[in-house]
Amino acid sequence: MIISLFGYHQSGKTSLFEILSQRKGNLHHTASGQRQEIPRAVCQVADPRLDLLSSLYPERKKVQVHLEIEDFPGLASGDISTSQYLAQLRKADALVHVVRAFRDPALIHPRGKINPAEDIRVMTEELILSDLIMVNGRLEKLEKDLRKMKDPEAQKEKELLEKLKPLLEQGHPIRNFPLTASEEKMLRGFCFLSLKPLLHMINLDEQDLVNLQNPELLLPGLDPEIPVLAFCGRIEKELLELDEEERQLFMGSYGLIETTTGRFFRKLYEVLDLINFYTIGKDEVRAWAIKKNTPAVKAAGEVHTDIEKGFIRAEVIPLGELVKQGSWQKAREAGLLRLEGKDYPVQDGDVIYFRFSQ
Repeated sequence: MIISLFGYHQSGKTSLFEILSQRKGNLHHTASGQRQEIPRAVCQVADPRLDLLSSLYPERKKVQVHLEIEDFPGLASGDISTSQYLAQLRKADALVHVVRAFRDPALIHPRGKINPAEDIRVMTEELILSDLIMVNGRLEKLEKDLRKMKDPEAQKEKELLEKLKPLLEQGHPIRNFPLTASEEKMLRGFCFLSLKPLLHMINLDEQDLVNLQNPELLLPGLDPEIPVLAFCGRIEKELLELDEEERQLFMGSYGLIETTTGRFFRKLYEVLDLINFYTIGKDEVRAWAIKKNTPAVKAAGEVHTDIEKGFIRAEVIPLGELVKQGSWQKAREAGLLRLEGKDYPVQDGDVIYFRFSQ
């Protein structure tokens, strides 16, 4: 799963990339402006429940959920639709818009002023415009093709895009449009930006840490349903240079309870509508991230496609109950393992053993 950090130049994207990846980022461009590879990092998602489960099997490797973060090149105002990296941004599974709220006279904002709410509104419009351009282009082609030859599937696609077009023209993202499963499948290849899960990260001034837990106060007039999180890139980057003891003292001096990383991934799980389930293998104890209400047979496919193909049933127990029992065997002896079929909607915190035919 790829999470793309994007935003205007000097917003603090690379700072957030370094904070999440725990390493220094790289410049996107040479002095001549030539295109370079987009920096990526695989980040482990901390999981206290996995730690508890792993404590029952200390001899086995603990494997956390991994998410891939990329540091998309900084944008100028109105730059998304013409960016040479647009195709790369469309490949992301989720978008994280880094928004500048810190003040620094030496760093000029691309839009000329510091206004987080306005930046979010304008960037949202740019994402929608990019999709509208794609819809218009596709409709033109479909109309030409359908005049030459009838095609039921192409006609369905045309009708769906004609429904989406006025929505986009009115400034609404596609994610606000109720789609059926077949419609979602039809749109998958377009990789529409306004259909992707979106989280806004507000990069605060040190003086504005009071708004860390309620960044919506910095966004007057913005839709309260828009997911927003705040961080202070300057402080968090300093934390990277400290050992654990110094880090705790430093955080205490600013009244910080935890670092950005934990809050970021928890919020991202909400935005992506993800849950975790767990497996206990011969050599490892592992967490897996899936969408809510994923059926057991599809969850099995996350572990291995052969398990999905040969799925027989799932033995399931909530992680908390398993920890109380102390082992899988004791839970079995106590009759606490449930047998579930392929349509069982996996629940957050389930520990599952998949039985399958080979």
